[in-house]
Amino acid sequence: MKKVLCVLISLLLVTGMAACGAGQRSSEDRPNNWSSSNVNDVIQSKMSEEDAANTTSASEETTEATTVATDATDATAEETTGTPDPNVDVDLTVLSSTMVYSEVYNMMTQPSDYIGKTVKMHGPAASYHDEASDKWYFACIIQDATACCSQGIEFELAGKKAPDGYPEVGEEICVIGVFDTYMEGENTYCTLRNAELG
Repeated sequence: MKKVLCVLISLLLVTGMAACGAGQRSSEDRPNNWSSSNVNDVIQSKMSEEDAANTTSASEETTEATTVATDATDATAEETTGTPDPNVDVDLTVLSSTMVYSEVYNMMTQPSDYIGKTVKMHGPAASYHDEASDKWYFACIIQDATACCSQGIEFELAGKKAPDGYPEVGEEICVIGVFDTYMEGENTYCTLRNAELG
């Protein structure tokens, strides 16, 4: 950058000297720092300004990075709301609403990372009855921090045939089960198998 600046100033100086022969310009027509006797001073001044700007920019980036790291540490500290259950691999019940929604999103988008893991979650129960196949689907609904978006994870209770023994729609439940996926048609769905209500 310094070389480009020096070349640019040199070109301007040559152009200015050529223009001097064509007509006389008074010192009032020139910028204050462009007198021909101070070309080296101008170059040094511009290089100093650039160095100062780079130093300020680097300092601001360091301050910003420190702030982001501090905010991330504070946010992580606020994201848990209890002690995780040692009997499960993924305990969604101890995460804040923001973190639990993020974790469930990951479970839906990358289910292979969770297959076989024991998951614990809580939220309102939901159900759907497919009349064509006479099949029942039950899920525990997870909402984000603003309660505007929700995501559900299906579950199948161990030893119970739906809908008998399953919770009512809207009932607050806690479910523990083994995460798995299954295909229905061309779609892959996630479920908690051998689940129990806690």
